[in-house]
Amino acid sequence: MVPIERRILTKSDCYQASRTIVPQGIMVHSTGVAQPDPEAFCRQWDRPGVDACVHAFVAEDRIVQTLPWNWRGWHAGRGTLGSANNTHISFECCEPAGHTYQGGTMIGYDPGKNQGYFEKIYENAVDLCAKLCRDYALDPLEPGVVLCHAEGFQRGIASNHADVLHWWPRHGVTMDDFRRAVRDRMEEENRNSSTPCWRRP
Repeated sequence: MVPIERRILTKSDCYQASRTIVPQGIMVHSTGVAQPDPEAFCRQWDRPGVDACVHAFVAEDRIVQTLPWNWRGWHAGRGTLGSANNTHISFECCEPAGHTYQGGTMIGYDPGKNQGYFEKIYENAVDLCAKLCRDYALDPLEPGVVLCHAEGFQRGIASNHADVLHWWPRHGVTMDDFRRAVRDRMEEENRNSSTPCWRRP
């Protein structure tokens, strides 16, 4: 697993609100902008007056943690049945440089050119999600536990965003693939442990 750098956004209104949650799941996001450097988001969000904050950014060479895992993030917005802010840890996958957006659609994005970048992001996201599922005794295959922002909207617990389903399928990957990969990673690590610590009691 790549290093997890701790860069808590202590100046943000979200952090200053000091609200905590008991994590019941993990929500996967992507940034919606062609910016692979998480530091750009950290600089932009670590100040008052910004109404967004996630728990981490996943880059191709590292993971940057920006909130304590049990802090209430501002990442999901609100759906018809409530908000995943109250239940889910969140992370943003940084998108590569070189494309733009029009009406929520990637313009000028070349999946072939970006395949190597995507594979690194994907593996790091799998690793992070597996770690969090182990730490909080979550089963990634249980409905509603591991989902993306678009799926959160479909379940009524997030605002209407397309991520990550506007991006990952362009590399032939679905969220079901991701959930299975997280479960496989956890099972692989459990084979080296006498206690399958991620399972619910």
